[in-house]
Amino acid sequence: MHHHRTTGLTPTQFATLLTVLKNHTTWTPISRGRPPALTLTQALKVTLLYHRHNLTEELLAELFTASQPTISRAINTIEKALETILKPLNKPLKESLKAPGSLVVDGTLIPTWNWRLLGKTNFSGKHKRAGFNHQVICTLDGRLLAITDPVPGARHDAHAFRAHGLDKLLDSSTLADKGYVGLGLATPARRKPGQRLSREQRRNNRVLNRLRSVVERVIAQIKTWRVLHTGFRRPVEVYGRVFSVVRGLVFLAAGGNFE
Repeated sequence: MHHHRTTGLTPTQFATLLTVLKNHTTWTPISRGRPPALTLTQALKVTLLYHRHNLTEELLAELFTASQPTISRAINTIEKALETILKPLNKPLKESLKAPGSLVVDGTLIPTWNWRLLGKTNFSGKHKRAGFNHQVICTLDGRLLAITDPVPGARHDAHAFRAHGLDKLLDSSTLADKGYVGLGLATPARRKPGQRLSREQRRNNRVLNRLRSVVERVIAQIKTWRVLHTGFRRPVEVYGRVFSVVRGLVFLAAGGNFE
């Protein structure tokens, strides 16, 4: 397999993650009995394929010549281990947002299928879908700095911004869209009712939007992990764990190192 196309990691990154996983997990049963249907290497590949391409467990079972319950157990076991292993790659916001120069922030919705259970608290009127709101912060050259924990999708970006304490960490040098007006950030000028924007305001808006567009590309790169894009099919109770794992994988793929 071409690791980067299938697992989202380079061969070196995959090997490093596998080594750390071996030191963290006892995969082969110590007691006598039938050996696992999948090796640890295969189980890790299954889990990464699942998150990278949002494949069904039935399809993965056919690809790896295993049963669907075996695939399900492997994904759950590896996920729980990866949640701990990858945690150091997600730095606290106060530490990760120390990058010099201007930053860019924007919110994104990670859609979920289970909208009936979530109810109105996670239904986004803007996107007409249920899901979770995450704030993404990057540098002007497109280096990802932080992805915040989930907030109910019904919450506006401005609420999520305050809920994570970003109003205390980011200032007027941070670029944002009109959803963040009034939070002390650099946002496009809004047209007042019955008035037009001046030529200078329109020019400033164009410049700001051009610079701010980098965060949209960063979000698109994050969502190449398709489980965060095509819809989260599993019970919402495990969403936090899955997101934590994928966030760690995003930083690992971007060149993050284990401590």
